[in-house]
Amino acid sequence: MGTAVHDLIGQRFVVDFSGPEVTADLERLIREGRVAGVILFVKNIRSVSQVRGLTADLQRLAADAGLPPLLITIDQEGGLVNRLIDGITIFPSAMALGASGRAEDAATAGRITSMELRALGVNTNHAPVLDVNSNMENPIIGIRSFGDDPAQVARLGIAYIRAAQAAGILTTAKHFPGHGATPVDSHLDLPVVTKDLQRLRREEVFPFAEAIGAGVDGIMSTHIVFPALDADRPASLSPQIMTGLLREELGFDGVSFTDSMAMKAIADHWPRGTAAVAALQAGVDVVLACGRHEAQWESITAARRAAEDGTLDPAALRSAADRIAKVRTRYTSTGGPGNAIGSEEHRRQAQEIADRAVTLVSNRARRIPLPSGRTAVLTLTGDEGVDRAPDDRMASALRLGAELAQLMPEVTIAGDASQVVNHSWDNVVVASVSWSSSRSTQTLQALHQQFGERLVVVGAGNPYELLRIPGLHAYLAAYGPDPASMRAAAKILSGKLEPTGRLPVALPGLYPRGHGA
Repeated sequence: MGTAVHDLIGQRFVVDFSGPEVTADLERLIREGRVAGVILFVKNIRSVSQVRGLTADLQRLAADAGLPPLLITIDQEGGLVNRLIDGITIFPSAMALGASGRAEDAATAGRITSMELRALGVNTNHAPVLDVNSNMENPIIGIRSFGDDPAQVARLGIAYIRAAQAAGILTTAKHFPGHGATPVDSHLDLPVVTKDLQRLRREEVFPFAEAIGAGVDGIMSTHIVFPALDADRPASLSPQIMTGLLREELGFDGVSFTDSMAMKAIADHWPRGTAAVAALQAGVDVVLACGRHEAQWESITAARRAAEDGTLDPAALRSAADRIAKVRTRYTSTGGPGNAIGSEEHRRQAQEIADRAVTLVSNRARRIPLPSGRTAVLTLTGDEGVDRAPDDRMASALRLGAELAQLMPEVTIAGDASQVVNHSWDNVVVASVSWSSSRSTQTLQALHQQFGERLVVVGAGNPYELLRIPGLHAYLAAYGPDPASMRAAAKILSGKLEPTGRLPVALPGLYPRGHGA
């Protein structure tokens, strides 16, 4: 097989790797596999300066191997899902942007996030999430979504995309054609969404169609079966969805990526090589080949064989190569002032957004602002994983206690629930980073029984948790444990800030979308 075909196939893959520097396995994937790029995770990141050095090393390696500049990609959504955490500006979550309701805020988040990523040598951000969070039991999207209104998701998503792309970052709107309606996490199993075609178009597909019309250059697919579109295959492997719907009907002419092929929705149902070829046949441009080194090579080798024996159409291969080359030309010239990364001005703008977003959902006992007296602050995380370990979420939400202690006297940060229940307190504040049903709900219920109207909950995760404890007297939705959102919550609790956010999702039986106490 000729070198040209090896290059053509390799450029259809983006891979992950272990550790904070270029490994021998990764070097082989670049030199021999001829891959298009890499995706960075927390496992690859130690510091801002280390990331800048790593991306420079990767591009030097690609140039030495005779390859075009690499696509260096990352998931930097804001809120809870960020690979870069320290030394960079973390914006509030998409749902917080939905609570502020301002397209200008979404644009600011997209622009500044992109500026800082470019300065680190990253040229592709797998954001924003354009999923409409239409299922309250969704275990993986939640605050990653702008809300449950397709029009609002589209409006804010487009503002983010336009600003991010203008700042020089390729955005991949995700997870096409929509991950908001499933009760199953595709990291763990293969979900099925049984909505009819009319509802899919009106709810799930609408934000993506609007973003395509607005010029988004990247789309990431989801590993979900939609029987109304294709009864047999998940979107990432479906020609009806990735070509028929995305290309032919919606007119998308940018680059399409799969979500990680190591997710159990794919890996537990198809051999990795078979799945990679199926994705390419479906019309996907770039396969996200994460996981074991052997599985990455299995994917590349299977695709090479499929190109050689004609399983993969040569004309389609050339068209995909042209699309990838086009976005590479536009987005791979990274750079920018390093002193802008995590700058005071950028953090100030993130804080202003958080201040507008935090929502006073319930205040029946008039406990917000907190009355004077002894206040305990406890952080609870669920037992679910949403791209961040519970310890990371705990560390993030602990900022609420530290921020409140700077604004009010007699604040004690409790290490665990036992330090709260065994003492008498005038106020008990809980930062809850719950995602779906979890052990933290039981703890909240017990605290509510003991402290009643003295309990104030700051939702640093899904606001849907209020449906499980509807009797809570005081609930403040912060939509994430990021620093700016925790600081805004502390300012509201201490009476230094008036809450102005509005729920971007309905809490059925309790509060409509747009509610704010």
